[in-house]
Amino acid sequence: MQQQGNFLTKSLLPDAPANVTASIPTATTVTLTWDAVGGASYRIYKDNVQVGTSDTNTYKVTGLTTATAYNFEVTAVINEVESLRSNKITVTTA
Repeated sequence: MQQQGNFLTKSLLPDAPANVTASIPTATTVTLTWDAVGGASYRIYKDNVQVGTSDTNTYKVTGLTTATAYNFEVTAVINEVESLRSNKITVTTA
């Protein structure tokens, strides 16, 4: 892999997942979906903390608090190399 200093050049990173969207949230859950990145698994972030992984382009977030706003982002991972983060979406539970 080419390296530039201690950082991988952007061309070596997987594409970031695009079009992250959320279902209508319940009081404690929301389902996220995004455009798939070929050959990738995914890491899901809630308020900048990784909360899960997925091998598909959907993830159900559980254990949320009622009437609370959360920010979510997703990254793609191919061969242990993580993409930049997706667009951030904000979801408020019911």
